[in-house]
Amino acid sequence: MNEKLNDDVNENPDTGPEYESSSPGDPEELDLDKEHFDEVLREKEQFRSIAQRAQADLVNYRNRATQELEEARRTLKFALLTRFLTIADDLSRAVDSVPDDADQNWSEGILLVLRNLENIFEMEGIKKIDALGAQFDPYLHEALLYEENEDANEGEIMTVIQEGYSINDRILRPARVVVAQALNSEETSTDELKTDQANEQEEE
Repeated sequence: MNEKLNDDVNENPDTGPEYESSSPGDPEELDLDKEHFDEVLREKEQFRSIAQRAQADLVNYRNRATQELEEARRTLKFALLTRFLTIADDLSRAVDSVPDDADQNWSEGILLVLRNLENIFEMEGIKKIDALGAQFDPYLHEALLYEENEDANEGEIMTVIQEGYSINDRILRPARVVVAQALNSEETSTDELKTDQANEQEEE
């Protein structure tokens, strides 16, 4: 019976214990594997860096595109509202120049259109610049004329030729005005001197 077991072991050597262990890899192959692994890591970092830059560029592009779109909308809105200001000017002149004997329905119709337009301005945040009697401000006003006036302060706005408007603290159109200018002191002194000389000659 022992001989039969020995024969089975000899016929099936795989069923017996393995006495041969796997030999360690070749050092050169290990170095190649490490270099390949390091190269893969470097490429991975490069791709990650490229992806991050691409994502940042995309975010910047979206922000820039949004800002440009908003600026284009504001520019278009400003241009459109400026045209409506011209219409408001024409309606105001029409209301001021309505003759006394004009048809009442006609004059009231013009006034109604003007008020509706002013209501639209108010809803859009458009405000009229208070200029008459105010001190001249080059940011708010545009001086078309300077007039000497001894009854007005230097730089005081005497007349509003065209109304000005602002929207959201931005000037939509400056008020076109006439500004008071003080009398020239040198000219005044010269005139007084001439008057005194003339009086002296008359006394002589």
